[in-house]
Amino acid sequence: MKNIFLLLIGVCFTTYSHAQQELGTHFMQDYWQSTYTNPGLMPNGRIIIGLPGLYNNLLVTNVTFDDILTKDENGDRRINVSNAIPKLGPDNYVREDLDIETVSLGLRLGKVMLTIGHKLRFNTFVNYPKTFPQLVWEGNAQFVGQNVEFGPDIQASAYHEIALGGAYQIGKHFTIGGRVKFLSGVTDVSTDRTKLSLYTSDDVYQLDLDADFRVNTSGALEYNGFDDLAIDFNFGRFETKNFLSKNSGMAFDLGATAKFGKLGLAASILDIGEITWKEEAKNYSLLGHYEFQGLDIARDILDDSTDIGSALDTLQAIYEPTETSNSYKTKLPSRVYLSATYQLTEKLQLGGLFYTERFRGENFPAVALSAQYQLNKYLRLGGLLAYRNETFDNVGVNAAVVVGPVQVIAATDNLLTVFSVSKHNNANLRLGVNFVLGEKATETDKETESFF
Repeated sequence: MKNIFLLLIGVCFTTYSHAQQELGTHFMQDYWQSTYTNPGLMPNGRIIIGLPGLYNNLLVTNVTFDDILTKDENGDRRINVSNAIPKLGPDNYVREDLDIETVSLGLRLGKVMLTIGHKLRFNTFVNYPKTFPQLVWEGNAQFVGQNVEFGPDIQASAYHEIALGGAYQIGKHFTIGGRVKFLSGVTDVSTDRTKLSLYTSDDVYQLDLDADFRVNTSGALEYNGFDDLAIDFNFGRFETKNFLSKNSGMAFDLGATAKFGKLGLAASILDIGEITWKEEAKNYSLLGHYEFQGLDIARDILDDSTDIGSALDTLQAIYEPTETSNSYKTKLPSRVYLSATYQLTEKLQLGGLFYTERFRGENFPAVALSAQYQLNKYLRLGGLLAYRNETFDNVGVNAAVVVGPVQVIAATDNLLTVFSVSKHNNANLRLGVNFVLGEKATETDKETESFF
């Protein structure tokens, strides 16, 4: 049964360790990567080619990476669940979002900008109660006479995204923009029902499971029993044949900007859409009320729970999950950006941002303050202070280096992690390279140049 919990951890770390809280990039005013946070932004350049880039964000709540990955006698990192359990909260989250940008193009035609781009995207969400690793790792003897809810909520999806977009300048003060995204799913593991409740009687050691739980998967999970689980959720599945799969979907981004003198305003909503999973779709369901009444066996399990793992291991003798092959849908994590900037001096810009993301019925808000400084024509530096994940110690930095037509972008929303990854629970990174031809030439363009 421990394999199930290790499987959930593995889903997160095999995607390189989809919250997608990208804050600092939003303030990199004139560069292509900022358009990923608002399709209404129109960066400098008549022709912009976005070369391969990367965005990654990993979040583990209530514990640090050191709590989960401890060193053995050989100095190798190992998953140590027992070390982390005492530090968990009643509810705990693991979020991993990874975007691999292959190529993109922006074309400025007067007041119109047309865009196209492709990404490989991974979104992972795990919401699990503390009781889940307690039961799986430490056994149920500690919960005799109690009714324990332990069902986790999971979504781990990998997919291609092809985005077509456009932005339009309205007069001297406003721009509006939008993107339509065509999605091709590669792999997925997700739950759509999460009720699992276990009661261990203090009288006859009877186990009582009340379940309404279903795991859906497309090409990612193979189940052959509680101790025989296999997962294939990695970059090797991004083959040409998966570029246009039967797992299809659409999503939309909308954005707008306004500029009044030195004041800039921006608003956007991103990733409103879903994917329908049909290819290799499987569903594993537990539904009903299950009892296990073997007194002697149950007592032995309770007496030796550490070695056996948990009384849950015996549930395979009671039932087998119902397996079907029905298609299903998953929604993307939707995001909202609301920001304001002020050009304090010719070189210094200040800004503020409210951000929120909604995924699997949960909200992940953030608030940030930013400063951007144009050091010279080759280098732009920025700093960020943010409240996110219920903490204030989120210090970010970003930089843009411009040499001729080449722009190199780097940003992190959590600088402390760069110096000490293992002692924190959030890691964040953005890297990008652009090739830009032509500058804005008309007076109208210059007057409406975006500062946010």
